[in-house]
Order: sequence, then C-alpha cells, then structure tokens
Amino acid sequence: MAEKKNRSRIIIWSIVGVLVVVAVVFLVLGRRGVTGGERNISDEDVPGFVARMQSRMGKFEQRVASARSEFGESEVFAQIDGLLEKVRVGLDEIQQLTDAAAIKEKMEQIKDDYNQAKQILKEST
Repeated sequence: MAEKKNRSRIIIWSIVGVLVVVAVVFLVLGRRGVTGGERNISDEDVPGFVARMQSRMGKFEQRVASARSEFGESEVFAQIDGLLEKVRVGLDEIQQLTDAAAIKEKMEQIKDDYNQAKQILKEST
C-alpha cells in the first residue's frame, strides 16, 4: 500500500514539474516572441512612445536643473541641452511618420540621444 502511494506521488509531482516547465517556456516565448524579441512597430505605437519619452524628459530636465544649480553653468550642460533639443525635435518628427522602418529608426535615434544626455550628466556629476 505504501509503495502505491509513493508511486502516485511520483507521478503527480512529475506531471506538476512538466506543467511548470511548459508554463515557463510559454512565458518566455510570449514575452520575446518567436523572432527573438523583435516586435513590429506601427504608427499606433507612436503616441505611447512620445508620452513616455516626454515624461522621462520632464524628470530628467529637473535633474539637469538641480545639477546646474549645484555645479554652475558649464559646457557639459550645453551638450546636454543640445541633445535634449534633438530629442524634442525627434519627438515632433516621429509623429509625422507612417513607415514602420522609419518609425523604428527614429525611435532608436531618440533613445540614443536621450541616453547619451543621461550618460553625460552621470559622468559630469
């Protein structure tokens, strides 16, 4: 009788283990997709992207203003202001695009400029 209970437990836990593995695989593939993380971008994604970037820009500009008041005006802040202006112009331009490839390229350019400005601030403070 005890041997039968042990066998049943082994079978049940094996099934549970297989289900857990299958669930993990579905979660991983569901997030990345079959293509390895590449996601199709359309003009419908642009408003959300613009809103997120504007929110990030607002917070970042507050950090820049705080650093500017702490360290005074310098060439570093001129570089950051130039990059932030490029981001603003890019956000205006991306709203006019309809081609998915052009949208993706512009998104990457905006992210690169923003991240470069963040990196400059981080290195200078």
